[in-house]
Amino acid sequence: MNRLARMKKLVRICALFNASMIAAFLVPGVLPLLGIAAPPSPFWLWLPSLLALFSVLVLWLSASDLRRYGTFAYWSGISRLSFFVLTFALDFPATAGKIVALIAVVDLALGLACVLGLPPATGRTPLQLLIHRNTD
Repeated sequence: MNRLARMKKLVRICALFNASMIAAFLVPGVLPLLGIAAPPSPFWLWLPSLLALFSVLVLWLSASDLRRYGTFAYWSGISRLSFFVLTFALDFPATAGKIVALIAVVDLALGLACVLGLPPATGRTPLQLLIHRNTD
C-alpha cells in the first residue's frame, strides 16, 4: 500500500473517531458510562455533535482526493494537537472526566500522523498544506 493510500485510510479513521464522539454525546447513557457528567441542557450535547458531524463529513470526503483536499486533514491534525495541549494545560480531565485524557492521547497520535504524514504523501510542503496551495 503506498503512502497516499495509507493516509487516505488514516484520514477516514480520524473521521470515524470523530463520529464515535458524536455517538458518545447523543446516545443516552454513554457519557455517564465514560465518567462525563451530562450537561444540563440538550443544547450542549447537540452543538458539539453537529460541529463534529461537519468535521466527519469534510474528512471523509477529503480522503477521496488528498492531493487536492489534504489541507482539510492537515488542519484537522493541527486542531487535534491543539486539543491535546489544551486538555492538559487546562486540566480537562479534572473537570470533564478522566476519559478526556485518553481521547486527548488518541488525538495526539492521530494529529501527529496527519501533520507528519500528509506532506510526503501528497507531495506538498507543510506550508502548501496550511495555505491550500498546490505544487504547480
